[in-house]
Amino acid sequence: MKLLLCAVGAIGVLGATTAMAQTACQPYTIQPGDTLRAINLRAYGEDNFRPLYQANQLVIGPNPNLIEVGSVLDIPCAGNGTAAGTPVRVEEPEPREQPVPAAAPVQDPVPESEMTAPESPAALNVSFVTYDGNAPYSGRDLPNGGLATELLETAYLDTLPDAQIETTVVRDLPGFLRAMGSEAYDVGFPSIRPDCNVIETLAVEMIELCAKYAFSQPFHEIPMAAWTLSGSPVSGAVDPAELSGSRICRPEGLFTFDLDADRLPGRGGALSTPANATACFEALAAGQTDVVSIPRNQAPAAIAATGLEGRVVAVPALERGVTLHAVANQSNPAGVAAISRLNRGLAAMRADGSWFRIVARQLSGG
Repeated sequence: MKLLLCAVGAIGVLGATTAMAQTACQPYTIQPGDTLRAINLRAYGEDNFRPLYQANQLVIGPNPNLIEVGSVLDIPCAGNGTAAGTPVRVEEPEPREQPVPAAAPVQDPVPESEMTAPESPAALNVSFVTYDGNAPYSGRDLPNGGLATELLETAYLDTLPDAQIETTVVRDLPGFLRAMGSEAYDVGFPSIRPDCNVIETLAVEMIELCAKYAFSQPFHEIPMAAWTLSGSPVSGAVDPAELSGSRICRPEGLFTFDLDADRLPGRGGALSTPANATACFEALAAGQTDVVSIPRNQAPAAIAATGLEGRVVAVPALERGVTLHAVANQSNPAGVAAISRLNRGLAAMRADGSWFRIVARQLSGG
């Protein structure tokens, strides 16, 4: 199983919203529950929000994780977004973040209203499991247990204020995977989700995850991006197929299910997995790889460390978001019911602004 172990930058979740309808070529006022990805989906029918962010960076600021209700965005006409292939401007690194194992359900959990009501108040209690050393998402020494822990505990109590939550923090990622496999806990987090609609492209371990687990709605998102040297033949690539046959570098431990779904690196190509993002950019500078594909927040420091400022450009074809979820074993009715409650709680938090406040505070180290 290929896991996400490196520090990454995350971005806002998809969320149910009753925001006003919007179309390209018109300004849009951000509503409660909005995210850039959701806005982009409604305006353009796709989830690559990078051009939308670039067109509104002065309004949004340096962190697309945090968009404020009431801000007015310019929704560019289709085809008039920021041009790809411009030199990357190195910015101050955003807070480093470190998510985790991949998983995904075939279907959403059954709504709690369609399930048999619990027989006792104790049946409403829930056991969570996560693991240590996974900043900013989970850890014994993080404020309120970390971003994921605080979000999910708050979401559960939003639906059941009198419930008791027992959160176990195991020592490391292998311990977390064993705990989830044992079904000793109702809900585990955080987890990424492969696309189970293209199951023929997935590894056996990912297929098993698709079948075995129920997943919550996403509570956060990791923006993935890619870079190549200025002047490279793939510098303007907008379709993953244009990268077939390329040498792609992605640090050791990162998932590859998205590349598998795009059938990359393809015939004649190669995937290298050095220790970290800096090593990937060193390989790019040395002509040993064609494309570096990493979480976007890792790039500024790695580009600066390798002296590649102004010499690399973005590769839009590999820009995508990978969402984070809570998971429950499909064979655990209590866990599946807990996922349904978490979904309701997360939706309420996005609507009332508490999700935004928690994320902003956690990412600022508060």
